[in-house]
Amino acid sequence: MTKKLEELFELPSVGEQEEYTEGYKEITEYVPIDQAQEQLDLAKKIDSALPQITGVESTDGDMDIYADKAVKAFDDLMQLGFNVEDRHAGHVFAAAHAMLKNAIDAKNSKADRKLRAIELQLKKLRLDQQTNNTSTPDTIETEKVIRIDRNSLLNQLNEQNDK
Repeated sequence: MTKKLEELFELPSVGEQEEYTEGYKEITEYVPIDQAQEQLDLAKKIDSALPQITGVESTDGDMDIYADKAVKAFDDLMQLGFNVEDRHAGHVFAAAHAMLKNAIDAKNSKADRKLRAIELQLKKLRLDQQTNNTSTPDTIETEKVIRIDRNSLLNQLNEQNDK
């Protein structure tokens, strides 16, 4: 790093940075089994609540049919566009573009509807949890500070995923 950049961003020089990072300690605390079990139970409740979405499957099939028809129409229009005179091909290709856009919109609306339903269920679960547990706070206050750099955090996450 150049001196100008260090001065511009008010960063310590390279030598000072190494001394600064040497003082960090990794603090590893293990979550008690009771707290972990509570979190797992909450996750199971959320998982069991998610499949309760009803009525989405019926419109999913319709949106898939519309998307398939639009893609088929796009393919037909593209073939037609290559087989007509050049002066008419532009209009045919524009129609083909509209058909492909309709297919993409149908697929996106299907995914958006599912995500909105899941988001509403999560909000409902959060609200139910807050109304049932008004005496216990959702956050834990602590005086400890955990300092860890990005690479070691990513390595720990990768190790957990590999297990």
